[in-house]
Amino acid sequence: MLLGVALLVGLLGRSSGESGGGGTEAAVPDFSVEPGPSGQPVAPSSPVPVTTAEERFDLFSFRGICQEEAPRPVPRAARVSASGLHPLVVHVNGLLHQFAGSGGRDRVDPFTPLPEQVQLVACAEYQGRGKPLKECRYTAPDAAPRTITHYEGRYRMRVYEALTGRLIGTQGMAGQTSVSCTPFVKEGADSVVTEAPDDAALRAVLGPYARGARP
Repeated sequence: MLLGVALLVGLLGRSSGESGGGGTEAAVPDFSVEPGPSGQPVAPSSPVPVTTAEERFDLFSFRGICQEEAPRPVPRAARVSASGLHPLVVHVNGLLHQFAGSGGRDRVDPFTPLPEQVQLVACAEYQGRGKPLKECRYTAPDAAPRTITHYEGRYRMRVYEALTGRLIGTQGMAGQTSVSCTPFVKEGADSVVTEAPDDAALRAVLGPYARGARP
């Protein structure tokens, strides 16, 4: 037993520049020399395959289309069908907007598609502040009063064919058009909130595209 340990230590102590037995470098052991709980060398685990963002295919794979100067088509996207619904994915200011919808593979809502079903990509970009919607004032006995003013956001919507990157349509739209004052807010300075499009606003603008009513 002592002889086996000495031989192992002798092999590990040899520098990479040394050779032996005919000038060939010592073979690298196919196990770890760090002992496990049992005191025996631990075999290395299988390497975990690395999946790059380009290899994955999900709804985030469509964000490159929203690059206005050089939209990137998605070769794995579905072809635009001649009839029926045109499932689409929406990005607002470059961020994926996911709608509340039914799950599972029997989805019929074109706004909550599976990646392999996507035919269109809609890109909403903030263009500026619109009309004021509501001013919410908050007071508390031990805090300074605070006012939060909500404004309508103004956006430009561009719709592309996902497979080819072809621009199908462009139009302006408003963000959320009504808000309610929340009962409580944290103490802080007066602030302004510009409302982004909500599900209802996006569905209203993009519904015709999803139904194939637009060219």
